[in-house]
Amino acid sequence: MRKNISIIILILHQVLFLLIFLIPFNSSSEIYLTTLLNILLIIYLATFSILSKFLFKEISSYVFGIIVFIVGFLSHVIAIVFSPEYILWTNSISVLTHHPGGRFMRIGTIISYTLSIQFFIKFGTILKAETINDNLRKVAVATGIFTAITAIFTGSFSGSTPLNSTLHGLFALLSWLGGVTVCFLYGFLMLKNSKFSKSASNFSFFIGGILVFYLIPFFILNFCNLFPETSSVYAFGRTIYTIMPTFEWILILLLLSWFLVNSIYMFRENIN
Repeated sequence: MRKNISIIILILHQVLFLLIFLIPFNSSSEIYLTTLLNILLIIYLATFSILSKFLFKEISSYVFGIIVFIVGFLSHVIAIVFSPEYILWTNSISVLTHHPGGRFMRIGTIISYTLSIQFFIKFGTILKAETINDNLRKVAVATGIFTAITAIFTGSFSGSTPLNSTLHGLFALLSWLGGVTVCFLYGFLMLKNSKFSKSASNFSFFIGGILVFYLIPFFILNFCNLFPETSSVYAFGRTIYTIMPTFEWILILLLLSWFLVNSIYMFRENIN
């Protein structure tokens, strides 16, 4: 009975997401879209324990990871297809949310990262071992959940209004920082666990390193933006910006591939 209720809740949640696609939002009704997305997020988090206990526990971790990749990847592709005027190598991913296809990316981001919460929890459980400090493992899981939630809010608070833009930037920064920590923590835990090869942990370290490399020009750019537009410092920031959109897209694909590669590894090695 409880399992049936869990399935109904999950289906209802996803149906509500799909209904949002049918609502003809425009820039003037941005606040309504943001409100609806946050209501759906609250519904999901409020029923999370029920879903986890009676439904998600029967699903392997690699299934969640593969779904995260598929939904996240396809939502970005669909967003680009429905936004032909958007040029990905000259505009940041955030700009895409202001275009017609942006809604697909936002909802895809929210769906994929809500499911990633389960991936982080189950992955953390798999990494339990006598050679691993359990408190460090719990910190890794907590950081993964934090990163997922901030990524969800990044998609939820994307838009053209000043408040949405500010919140989007804040949550995007927190999700980047969380992503760095997740990659290094899970990479270290895999290194200490005999179930995982050194190449699996190195892949996680590699993506974490790329994230750090991205954050350096990211912080320099935002520092330069504090100066007047006529200053040389601001101009230097604009020069740095020319490499950021492409860098950001590469990074998004790498982060999604982190879920896919680890999931394929666990499936291939029959790690549950």
